[in-house]
Amino acid sequence: MTIINSIVSDHGLIQASDSNLTQRRSPYASSGKKVFPLGFTDGALAVAGKYSVGVGKKRMDTWMPSCISDYASTDSSPTQEGFANYLKERLNNDLTSLQKTYPTIIQIVGYVSDDDGVHPALHVVRNDSSINERTGAYEGIQPTFKVTEDFWICDYKNAKDAGDIRPGQYWSYFNGTPDGRIAFHNFGELFGGFLNAVWSQPNWKFRPPESLDEFASIVELQIRTIGTLYGMSNYPAPSIGGDPQVHTIAPPPGAVRLV
Repeated sequence: MTIINSIVSDHGLIQASDSNLTQRRSPYASSGKKVFPLGFTDGALAVAGKYSVGVGKKRMDTWMPSCISDYASTDSSPTQEGFANYLKERLNNDLTSLQKTYPTIIQIVGYVSDDDGVHPALHVVRNDSSINERTGAYEGIQPTFKVTEDFWICDYKNAKDAGDIRPGQYWSYFNGTPDGRIAFHNFGELFGGFLNAVWSQPNWKFRPPESLDEFASIVELQIRTIGTLYGMSNYPAPSIGGDPQVHTIAPPPGAVRLV
């Protein structure tokens, strides 16, 4: 599978992934593109799950750019939400019945414009319905995909209504191989504690990231760390690894401040 991570912050947005591709019964990994800029708007997507589409098993790095282009050329006013729903239908139509039995999750993060102004949004296209609390495996795999918006109208609104937004806060949404995803979460918490301890030293001159590129370098390091663990593991194949793919999206003029 993989590890993907979508970051929302006042510095901007980050879409990140590892690059390894693995196959059943093969101990080797190849590489493939998993992060795709949308082009028609300030957004990008990341793919976790099946990398082949259709009877001809077209690779995702061929199928997805074509899907993005097809949508942008047929919709006179393309939007991130519109593309998410278009992608849902394309996956429903193009994936085989067997391919739909595997969990596939696509996260789309970008800036959108609506009655609330210009603000981040995170649309998720997926075919699973739950995560096993004991193993972390995706469960309830459905033959049809669904779309949700998980940041602006869900997590951010709830946090804002509860007065639970702190200076420097950011939101991280990650999915992928269960063991790797859990390790990524645990490392992130421990690494965050280490960083805060270093940054709080009164006589040291280390500091938190002050730019989008600095923030992205931390995200890249986290993904690379999990890939390193898989590189010296007893798993049949390194599900996570290779060079991290990191795409940054700076806030456009007039974007809403989050904190």
